[in-house]
Amino acid sequence: MVSFFFFLKIKINIEPCFDQILCRRISFMTDFSKHSDAALLRLLKSGDHYAYTELYNKNWKFLYNSAYNILRNHQDTMDVCQTLFMWIWEHHDQIEIKTNFRAYLFVAAKYRIANLIRDGRGRTDLFENADFEHLSDGDFNPLEVKELKNLIRQLIEELPPKCREIFIMSRERAMSHKEIAQELGISNKTVDEQISRALKKLKIPLNRLASIILLC
Repeated sequence: MVSFFFFLKIKINIEPCFDQILCRRISFMTDFSKHSDAALLRLLKSGDHYAYTELYNKNWKFLYNSAYNILRNHQDTMDVCQTLFMWIWEHHDQIEIKTNFRAYLFVAAKYRIANLIRDGRGRTDLFENADFEHLSDGDFNPLEVKELKNLIRQLIEELPPKCREIFIMSRERAMSHKEIAQELGISNKTVDEQISRALKKLKIPLNRLASIILLC
């Protein structure tokens, strides 16, 4: 089991083994496993890190599966889940959850995935892998989603060669602007301008895909 303290120390850079997370428990003086999520959230609000760890243990698999059903990519899913749980700890004294915790996690994950798509911060093939059918009982137009994916793919292909190369290096190879500039022998400003140019062209279909996620 990845302890809360270890998780906090390295923030979102962990990649826990799910069998260990689900099957091994940290032994506490108080048996937090018998607490409801509502009770754990009340303890969390006062800064109880053991309550936080129990919430993490109980709900990680649910959150991972919910996000993975949409993204269909392990690393993107890990990024969403880790960032969300870290946000919850960092804002534990302010967080107000009016519904049950899993419903909150599901909605929060959808917002993070929508922002990932809207801002174009995901991999270039994120749009190909994303499975929107898992978001609802069919309350969306699958043909529209297919057309949006095709449009995004087409728009990326239509980018000027240098702009497309820089965009793919940033999204597919996860290179920083500085790394791209060094590899291509150009300025950081040029990298910024080319990525902004690509995102401007992709803005409309990306915004629509993000909206579909939030509406479902």
